[in-house]
Amino acid sequence: MDRMSIEVKRLETLIEINALINSQYQNVSVLLSRIMESAERLIGTDASALLLVDIGTNLLYFEIALGDKGEDVKKYKLKMGEGIAGWVAQNDRPLLVNDAENDTRHYSAISDDTGYRTRNLLAVPMRAKDKVIGVLEVINKKDNGLFDDSDLKLLEVLADQASIAIQNAQEFGRMSHEIARLESDRRSDEEFTPFIWESPVTGKILEQVEKIAESDSPVLILGESGTGKELLAEYVHRASRRNGQTIVKVNCAAIPHGLIESELFGHVKGSFTDATRDKLGYFERADSGTLFLDEVAELSQAAQGKLLHVLNSGKFQRVGGEIDVTVDVRVIAASNKNLDDEVEGGRFRQDLYYRLAVLPLQIPPLRDRPGDIEVLARHFLSAFRAGDMNVPEDIDVDAMEALLSHRWPGNVRELRNAIERGVIHSRGHKAISAAGLALGTRLKIASDYRGKNLRDSVGQFKKYFIREVLIAHEGNQTQAAEALGIQRTYLSRIIKELNIMIGDDE
Repeated sequence: MDRMSIEVKRLETLIEINALINSQYQNVSVLLSRIMESAERLIGTDASALLLVDIGTNLLYFEIALGDKGEDVKKYKLKMGEGIAGWVAQNDRPLLVNDAENDTRHYSAISDDTGYRTRNLLAVPMRAKDKVIGVLEVINKKDNGLFDDSDLKLLEVLADQASIAIQNAQEFGRMSHEIARLESDRRSDEEFTPFIWESPVTGKILEQVEKIAESDSPVLILGESGTGKELLAEYVHRASRRNGQTIVKVNCAAIPHGLIESELFGHVKGSFTDATRDKLGYFERADSGTLFLDEVAELSQAAQGKLLHVLNSGKFQRVGGEIDVTVDVRVIAASNKNLDDEVEGGRFRQDLYYRLAVLPLQIPPLRDRPGDIEVLARHFLSAFRAGDMNVPEDIDVDAMEALLSHRWPGNVRELRNAIERGVIHSRGHKAISAAGLALGTRLKIASDYRGKNLRDSVGQFKKYFIREVLIAHEGNQTQAAEALGIQRTYLSRIIKELNIMIGDDE
């Protein structure tokens, strides 16, 4: 490819990224990854990284790291002035190094630990309002090549684009969280969403809640996405002595990485570029009440450390502040990740995990509490029907069987969406049909029951339903019996009576 073609390709990519910045500023992680991929492709390198300055600790952390050792590199942090990236951030100057191993500024510990040899690299600062917020770097020019000034100029342009993307995302995050705060304040005086259930499995969980609610110890709710962890947190709050106070809800995954400490603990005026005034964090807003931290595994390591400190002492300092703030807050945390795996992988602090898991609650997926499916489905239908007479009054037999047979990978959230879909497709009809649900579940059709009396029809449905629950639990009768809310001995008797075989093809 000649020089002119290369320049045209670079210009087209820059225009494309600029368009993405103006249209997808809320999905900053994807956008930054796209910028770094473009840097590797256009400059021709083996690896790249984007480091951001943590305003709470003034350390550089790897927000994006691409290449063979990208995931290994993400666990490292650099001090200001440490390594090439730290030097660039501290001095606010770009750096072109074509002999990294003989450069005294090169931090070789990461290369030594990961086994990735750094021959040469380019690093440029990212700025926001004349303040360094991070560093872009590309590593090892392909074909043993050397970096030149044209590579440096291109990376500086990409750094400017990345800075714009981050600033847009931060502004979007600030506005979103301000709206969420106002919505939370508005809802605090309203009636909580009821916890709808029928399954004995769910009943046992709520019995646990009643026992632990009066304690002020942290609660950790674990479960798949969409199982109702937020509603369970509300249930804990309502059953506690803090019922008359506010419950503040925070989705940790939705807060931009660089803002998490400021959002949780507040900041003082002048602590960073956009800190034009003092700001209360979520902990202070939840004082005397409950703070619900959803997706707690998404917190940065620095935020995890600060959270552990406030759990242990009830005190913290705002970002940039020097005065201890004391709060009385009951923390309920939730995660859809396996925190044991997160601890093992070094992504979540073990001491914080143990502190949060004083009172653990495991909410099973919807497929393991089938007794809740029908009552939830009718609850959602009733909610959609409120004030709209064109909404069906009922759910027909085939549709209900489809609901009971589905595996529900999206849990309660998916069930609500299915009912909404059924309402839309069945408007003007008396009942929601199976076709309207569009679940793609293998169904027993009405003709399977034609000519049979009620007892035989119920028996056939029972055989099919129990078989599906057994399949969901890989044939484990103890787990299946618990999900069905019956004794294991009774389940064994039904399996023999109905000749249920997991391997058959009904």
